[in-house]
Amino acid sequence: MVALAYDVVREEEKMLLKAAERAGVQLRLVKVGEAVDIEGWEPDVYLIRTLSHNRGIVFAAAVEGNGGVSVNSSTAIAVSWNKAVSLARLRGAGLPVPKTTVLFGEADVEIKGRSIVKAVSGSWGRKVALVSTREELSLLLKSAEGDVLMLQEMVGTGEDIRVFVVGGRAVAAMRRIPPEGDWRSNAARGGKTLPQRVDGELEELAVKAAEAVGALYAGVDILIGERLYVNEVNGIPEFKALTRTTGVDVASHIIQMLLEVKKRG
Repeated sequence: MVALAYDVVREEEKMLLKAAERAGVQLRLVKVGEAVDIEGWEPDVYLIRTLSHNRGIVFAAAVEGNGGVSVNSSTAIAVSWNKAVSLARLRGAGLPVPKTTVLFGEADVEIKGRSIVKAVSGSWGRKVALVSTREELSLLLKSAEGDVLMLQEMVGTGEDIRVFVVGGRAVAAMRRIPPEGDWRSNAARGGKTLPQRVDGELEELAVKAAEAVGALYAGVDILIGERLYVNEVNGIPEFKALTRTTGVDVASHIIQMLLEVKKRG
């Protein structure tokens, strides 16, 4: 049996249910609520699709502790959710990443041109700011309220490429262009999206990035500068905008990957 673990039913989960139905696969729905038992879970294959990454990490670990298989694994979700940890993993895999400094408090660091400050955990372009001076950085650090932040060099104009990797293959990609007056390209913030052809370099970077964090499927964000840089790996990735932009049935690729995982046991 293959199970779909969720806390909120989004458009992606509806796409997955329809793709499973087309493939003749029954997905057992498992709602991850406000309390998660560590014991008692069936040793099935579980696709983790929780909106809350912390909830997803804990539930995935509970599944694994009961002999089940979590996709992605608890480790992959935890590593990808922490941008600093995932960048270190990406760097260790020999992938090009933006120059980054992790800030645990009010550190006095040099600012070279426009730089991005963001929390190590977050999505949809939240908790992200652009700074150009030490004074601006200092104000952000004072208001961080205990958040661990990252100072990252600004690469290009903010335009990037989201590549979706499933089972070691790049199945679709889209270019994301920031809305006018902004530098964040997230589709959730109104960024423009265009289909992107996946060439050999793009696929190699994205597949290696997913492998670096241990993800069987992932949304990999690649920045466009004087070269390509791997910026983030999303371990519970959304894909509705990607599906609409490219016409690729991403959900069906995920269902087929789950069936292969199930066959391998």
